Amino acid sequence: MKVWNQDLSSFHFAPAWPALAGACLLLGGLLACPASAQPTTGVELPTLDLQDCIHIALKESPALHIAGQQQEIASQNVKEAWWAFSPTIQLGYDWQKSERTDFSVTQYKDDVVELVDSGGDILLFPVSTPDGTFADEEITTDYNAFSGGARLDILDHGFRNFKNLSAAKHRLEAARADGAYSRALVVEYVITTYFNLLRREKLLDVALDTRDQAAKELERTETYFRLGSAAKSDVLQQKVRLSNTKLDLVVAENAVKQAFVNLAYAMSRPLASEFAIDSSVLNTDFPIAEVERLYQEALASRKDLFSSQENLEANRMDVASATTGFYPTLNAFVNYTRYENNSPYRFGSQESESFTYGWGVSWDIFDKMRTWTGRAKAKANVRIAEYQLEQAHNDIRVEIRQLHNLMVEAREKAQTSREAIEESLENLRLAQERFRVGAGTTLDVIVAQVSLASSRAEEVQAMCDFLIAEARMQRAVGRLTFLGGNSG
Repeated sequence: MKVWNQDLSSFHFAPAWPALAGACLLLGGLLACPASAQPTTGVELPTLDLQDCIHIALKESPALHIAGQQQEIASQNVKEAWWAFSPTIQLGYDWQKSERTDFSVTQYKDDVVELVDSGGDILLFPVSTPDGTFADEEITTDYNAFSGGARLDILDHGFRNFKNLSAAKHRLEAARADGAYSRALVVEYVITTYFNLLRREKLLDVALDTRDQAAKELERTETYFRLGSAAKSDVLQQKVRLSNTKLDLVVAENAVKQAFVNLAYAMSRPLASEFAIDSSVLNTDFPIAEVERLYQEALASRKDLFSSQENLEANRMDVASATTGFYPTLNAFVNYTRYENNSPYRFGSQESESFTYGWGVSWDIFDKMRTWTGRAKAKANVRIAEYQLEQAHNDIRVEIRQLHNLMVEAREKAQTSREAIEESLENLRLAQERFRVGAGTTLDVIVAQVSLASSRAEEVQAMCDFLIAEARMQRAVGRLTFLGGNSG
């Protein structure tokens, strides 16, 4: 910003020739001084606008990936609740092989074997073995069995499955709402860090202009000192002023680097290469809606509020599910069994199969108070959910009021800063003229420079504060879709 554009011919000096010479030296110095000392690397950086940064963040955010997996879990819980209505089917197969002594003693009498089994019973079998011999009989037995059956709970403790299904559906909707709100939070975070980076870049521009202005003022003062119209102390004061602006510039450059790191982190790319951002979004006409209308919109659109409501309904279904434990269970069943046994000493059929079906009723008269305590805990969870929903309403109202106040304050600061900039420019011009004619001091010029730099910085701060508060308000009332969020 150039401020040395006053008409020097309108002022009178005594003597005239030294003043004219000083003016010429001053003009030559100003023309030789560069407008900006910002280094240029010659490498054109890629430029990302706000939508680009939001898109990258929504694609890379671990928080959104976690929310997606939580939705998957809730979806699987719904499927599990649906499958609870299907019958339970069981299949089984058993195979056994054993080597054992079926009969401990064998005696031979007149071609008849008298067998004494382990239970003490005497069995007679005809045999053809030498008289008077004795033997132990080792038997190897194979046993095969197959079973299958199905069981269907027609009335499971007062239709518990229906209650569990309803609760699972509500929790799925809550998970989806949480995912949508997480998206809005990611978008808000990107917008905040984006505008903070813009803030730091604009403040760096202010610091650069202020440094250049201080360098020009030092050269001007040194010219006056050589002409004898300024003291050595004036030159020293301007040198100190220039050193301070250089320090401010270093601080501003570091702030830009940190703000870039914060934006890259918000995009889930903390090691991203350097890129430029679009500064055209740093513009607004400061629109502010009424608080009550914003609050009503938040009640209708906030996804985290919808999630709390769905969780409350799910907890109420849990109470109904716990209450079903007081009711009986009605079920139907069918079973089929088949087995084979190859033991030569098995009496009866070697193969057998059976097919059974029927229905049954069971009622847990006393289950060690598990139903009572389970219902009591479910009711407590309902009350907790109700209190959380009430607290969420209160938090939303307070948040919207705070953001509304921040927006109003930022708007007024921006307006005041613009007026202060005009005043500071005029004060600086007057201070420079008073110093030139000997009616003012270098300190007056320095104070005017500081005031101008402060006013310019205040305007940047107010503009960014408003845009950040506006983005937070968009999230607070359930919007942000126009900035890349997804409300559904």
